Amino acid sequence: MDKKEGTLHHLQKGIIILSIIILVVILLLGLVAEVDRFIRVIWGVEKGVIWQKQELSGYLKKEVESLIYYYSKDHIVYPVAATIDPKSGKILSEVNGEIIDITANLESIFNAEENTELKAIKYRINPNLYQEDLEKITKVIGTYKTIITGRKERRENIRIAAEFINNQIILAGDIFSFNEVVGPRTKKRGFKEAPEIINGELSLGVGGGICQVSSTLFNALKADRFQIIERHTHSRDISYVPDGKDATVAWEYLDFKFKNNFAKPIIIKVEIVGNQLIIKILGSSELN
Repeated sequence: MDKKEGTLHHLQKGIIILSIIILVVILLLGLVAEVDRFIRVIWGVEKGVIWQKQELSGYLKKEVESLIYYYSKDHIVYPVAATIDPKSGKILSEVNGEIIDITANLESIFNAEENTELKAIKYRINPNLYQEDLEKITKVIGTYKTIITGRKERRENIRIAAEFINNQIILAGDIFSFNEVVGPRTKKRGFKEAPEIINGELSLGVGGGICQVSSTLFNALKADRFQIIERHTHSRDISYVPDGKDATVAWEYLDFKFKNNFAKPIIIKVEIVGNQLIIKILGSSELN
């Protein structure tokens, strides 16, 4: 056999071996496919089972779990607690939340007979406050009023701050922060330049005068009934509350905070009648 014939012989032999390998691979793939089909028939979802408009025939447990998980992430409805409209004072009803129950849906899908159409099983998530809870908060458990004086800019600052804290709901165990509720005192947010006390001296500052709101609130709380978390007094006497009964605030470094020690929510009610700033603390009728 010459060199040319030998090369041809080796080439033919290689082709035969490659063909055999390809045939074996095809057979193995076919076997794997058959095994997979067998597994899906025995342990998979029954034929014709539809869940949320998606056919799941032959799906295995891990595949169904993954499907339900990603579906549930996109279909969570978060609960919304009942609240009070800051403008009208009207109680706004709660909204219940809901979430897909992965375990219940998994069982439902694998227990379903052939050609069954299923809908997602959900469970409700309750909000932490209901309309009926707020409707019970009518008892005045603390009140205080102060006289508003000074220039119109100061009066406007008091009005704005009063609006922010009016109708605030403090849940049982929660801490109220004056600065968090009222926010930054800036001209962009409507606050005006008015006299304020800084280091014992009167000077103009944006938001001057709102300490009257925090001080009136402090006195309405009746400190023996609430835990005062943070309070600061002015560096000089003020006229609208007795000495030592004030609560000065300054954005970012002086705050007035208190904790609702009661087992029920309370509501802060604020109104300005003529030159009077009146703050009431409302609690459940069950409170003494």
